[in-house]
Formats: sequence, structure tokens, C-alpha cells
Amino acid sequence: MSESNPITCSLDLNAQGKHAGTLDLVHSDNQHAIGVIPVPIAVINNGPGPTALVTAGNHGDEYEGQVIVRDLFHTLTPDDITGRLILMPALNYPAMLDNHRVSPLDGGNLNRSFPGDPAGGPTAVIAHYLDSVLFPLCDGGIDLHSGGRQAQFVNCAFVCLADDAELSAANMAMAEAFGAPFTYVMHGRDAGSGLDPAANRQGTPFISAELAGGGGVDRHAVELGAAGTRRLLAHLGVLRNGPAEAPPDTRFVTGIEALAAPFSGIFAPAIERGECVTAGQIAGTLYSVEELERAPQVLHVPADGVVIARPAPARVRRGTHLCLISRETDRASLLGGI
Repeated sequence: MSESNPITCSLDLNAQGKHAGTLDLVHSDNQHAIGVIPVPIAVINNGPGPTALVTAGNHGDEYEGQVIVRDLFHTLTPDDITGRLILMPALNYPAMLDNHRVSPLDGGNLNRSFPGDPAGGPTAVIAHYLDSVLFPLCDGGIDLHSGGRQAQFVNCAFVCLADDAELSAANMAMAEAFGAPFTYVMHGRDAGSGLDPAANRQGTPFISAELAGGGGVDRHAVELGAAGTRRLLAHLGVLRNGPAEAPPDTRFVTGIEALAAPFSGIFAPAIERGECVTAGQIAGTLYSVEELERAPQVLHVPADGVVIARPAPARVRRGTHLCLISRETDRASLLGGI
């Protein structure tokens, strides 16, 4: 434990070889009177070279990334690595144990908690440790997300642009190496207190990915995400032998137009993730549960673009986003304004 953060790392992150341990977070509440919250961490270290960080479980009910990170630890050896690979499969460990998006200990959404607070609740303390201890060690990395129990995303990389043109270009190059079908791009100033812009503020190139969702483990998303993560690690110079095939081309999208449910009910969608749609096209039909006499309402796509997300459950509440639409663009347009 350092003076600035109440987390103790059970590992020596500089030790050579392959090691698994925990970030031990001291916390006291009704269930943790005398003990620690053990956040899993692992390191594979093989001499001089760059350091990469791969994380998942930022939201506790997102599992594709957690599977990918655990597979990396079990399949890679020190001989596969140049430099150091730090792996964290369950960043918000309390949320993961509870099978929820946010922590049951403090209601904290880790991806809205950076740069964190060493004197705050457990979620803020974890964010602060990443921000103050791990990000400065790293030359790049990726945070693997999915839609969780409530949403399903098209498989995509997620890039935050920075005011620094060189850092933005590095983030874009990592997304292209990842090679998802789509890459969603926004400016870090619009991403608030997320992990990616927090890493960027430390000067660390970092991207995220959204891989399916729905609360299960999508096999195709795991295969795509695992191959993409290995390509990214090879791009960073950490993985010696990445996938032999070149990364697939990615389609850049930006901006969000959302269709919200006007009342609670059952939504029967008429559009698919990744589909190109036009404004006014039928998005689906919403059926009231409480009011049988209410006629089913046909809802329409709010804008031209690509469907990047839909709700996972059919049962939706008033205000639930029934689809997220992004417009397609090109790399030059995105980087031209920096």
C-alpha cells in the first residue's frame, strides 16, 4: 500500500516470468469488516521492452472480454512476450461477483470514475490506482467491453481522440491493428471520466472494444476480440508472434442518434446490429404490457447510419434506447480536425 492509495499489489510487477495475484483493496462495510477485496491481476514479463495493459470487467456483467483476458494468461508464456504484459480480467471485481454493471459496494460505475479518488469508495479507489500507478507504466493497451445484460453491440473498436495529434494517430493505429468490423470514434473531451481518456491524459495510447453482449459469452465475438487483441499486442511490440493474417479493414463511424422507448413494453426489432439504415425506416414495434387496449406502436429509425447497438431484453422501460445509430465517415475526416 502506498501513501496515496489504499491498494496493495501482491505481485512484483517487475519480476521476470509469469505470475498471477491480486490488488488487495482494504474496505470496511457490513460484509467486509476485516478483510480485503482481491481484484485479480497478472503479469507476464520477459526482459526489456514495452509494457501493455489488457483489461476487462470494467462493467461486471460484460463477459466476452473477461474470457479473452483469462485465455491470454493461460495460453501465453514469457517466451511469447517482449517486455511486459499486464492483465486484469475483472477490473470492477465486486460488480463482476454481483453480475451487475456497477459495484454493489458503492453503486460506482468504474468507467465513469476516473481519475478516481484514493479517499473515495472502492470504485473510485480502483480507478485511482489504475490512473496513478498502472497507466504511467504502460506504452499502450485495450479495455474490452460488451453490451452486458442490457444491450448488444456490433463488434467494434472504440477510439477517443486527443488534443495531441500524435496520440490520436497512435490510438487510431491500434484500432486499425485490432481490425474490428467497425471503429467508433469520438473526442476524449466528450468521453468524460472514462478509462480511455484517463489513460490518454497520462500520455498512454489506449482504446476500448465493444464485443456483442446480452449477458452471455458470444463465441464469434470472443474469437474476433481475441484475434484483434493479439494483433494489437503485436502492433505494440509486446507479442512476438501475432496472428499471421493482416487485420481486416475497419469502417469508421461517429456520433450517436438514439431512438428511445415512448412507453414501457415489449420491443420487437425490425433492424439488426451492423445494418445500414435510413431515417424513417421501421425500427420495430413496441407493445404495451400494462395497457392491452393500447395499439402496438411502430417506431422509426431517427437518422441515416449504421445500427451499432440494440437492447438485449425484449422487455424495455420507457426511455430505454431501442437503437443507437452512428454515421459512417473516414479516417482523414476524423483526424483532420485535430
